[in-house]
Amino acid sequence: MSKPTEGFIRTFEEIVREVNGRAGAPSLHSFEIERASERDGVVRKNRALLMYIRDVRNALQHPRHRSDGHAIEVSEAFLVEVRGLLNALRNPPTANSVGVPRKQIKTAHLTDRLGDLAAKMKQGGFSHLPILNERGAVIGVFNEAAVFDHLWAETETIVGRQMQISDILAHCRLDADHTETFIFLTPTTPLDEVIETFVAVASPTTRIGAAFVTASGKRAEPLQRLITPWDVLAISAE
Repeated sequence: MSKPTEGFIRTFEEIVREVNGRAGAPSLHSFEIERASERDGVVRKNRALLMYIRDVRNALQHPRHRSDGHAIEVSEAFLVEVRGLLNALRNPPTANSVGVPRKQIKTAHLTDRLGDLAAKMKQGGFSHLPILNERGAVIGVFNEAAVFDHLWAETETIVGRQMQISDILAHCRLDADHTETFIFLTPTTPLDEVIETFVAVASPTTRIGAAFVTASGKRAEPLQRLITPWDVLAISAE
């Protein structure tokens, strides 16, 4: 038996333990792929590969030929792929592996002028600016919707370049009546849950504009990471 084949068999046994644990049946000897797929996004995403790996292991364990030696041998490249799957099961991607980290997020503050922020957004090509308080927590979002809401709030009003965020804060708050909603996540939120949250439609007229990652997923905590629908679409397309 070749070394890659031996390595494959050992890795397969570890994968079975990981998958069966997610299936809620860690003591079973059978490979509970279907049960685990119903409960775990990583298993569900890799279901086809897991079934193929199972078939390869069965062919090695229960050969249907009478000649000496193995009819098949596992290649080094396939062993690398199988080990990569085991790593993905043990270390599934989370919210902390996608989006923009805090140091790279463009933000706004109550004393910032609207004209300066609009220019920054136009030059940078982004549509949302999280508004942070003195503790670094998100208290609102500056975007076009906030400006339009301010304009329509009064029968006669204007929006000037010298106005500050504080002047229109009521229309920037996270609970403002917009067509967008904003959510908070923990860094350890499974990436599959993040994707499913963005894909799910809250209502025919509402979508998630962005997800903010904080230490325990609470609004009052400092912002750590920003995830936009574009980040999720990029992952879904892979």
